Amino acid sequence: MSARYRALIVEDDPAIRKLVEKLLVRRGIEVDTAKDGRQAIEKIRGGSYAVVILDLMVPEVNGFEIIEYVRSNKIDVPIAVVSAVSHQALTKLDHAIVKLVISKPFDVHEFTNEIYKLCCER
Repeated sequence: MSARYRALIVEDDPAIRKLVEKLLVRRGIEVDTAKDGRQAIEKIRGGSYAVVILDLMVPEVNGFEIIEYVRSNKIDVPIAVVSAVSHQALTKLDHAIVKLVISKPFDVHEFTNEIYKLCCER
């Protein structure tokens, strides 16, 4: 089965990044990764993704700034925020761009299903 959909995982924790990558590849989604916000913006600028899975607290350029970059450049990609930040911080997200919020720790089956729906069934 060849991948028809591409996802970008933006996560500084290598164990979480690898877990999310493994879960999505099992569902037939091609995966790119970025360990910080600068890498993420470079990849978003140069690629075409069905979804960006974004931890808000990544180094260099934080997730809020990445969301602003996507918004201000009118890039049409849904963002799924996966984060352990407070509920209050999450209320400030631009829900025109952020289509899904998942709190860490997350249930892997629920996570995988929600990401698949967001990227592959729209």
